[in-house]
Amino acid sequence: MVRLEWEAVLSFVLLIASYLCLYAAIHKRTAFARYSITVLFIASSAPLAVMLILESRREALDANIGLGMAFLLTWFITGLVFIAALITWIVKARKRA
Repeated sequence: MVRLEWEAVLSFVLLIASYLCLYAAIHKRTAFARYSITVLFIASSAPLAVMLILESRREALDANIGLGMAFLLTWFITGLVFIAALITWIVKARKRA
């Protein structure tokens, strides 16, 4: 179970980092942008959090496909947010030049 806990912590840290990068890349850092990023983070981390809670309460020793799908969804969202932040940074840099 230790490995699962480390993977979960690392996944949440990467998800937080991706949303922070996206927030840093936004041109106008208004209260609406901050709240929107917060709501999107909660919505994208909820499936993994729920599946981790359900897995901790399970007694079975077999594989949990739902937990694996929750990890994959979280990693996919993390990648998309990092790519969106990168594209925003590139567009921002080109406008300055």
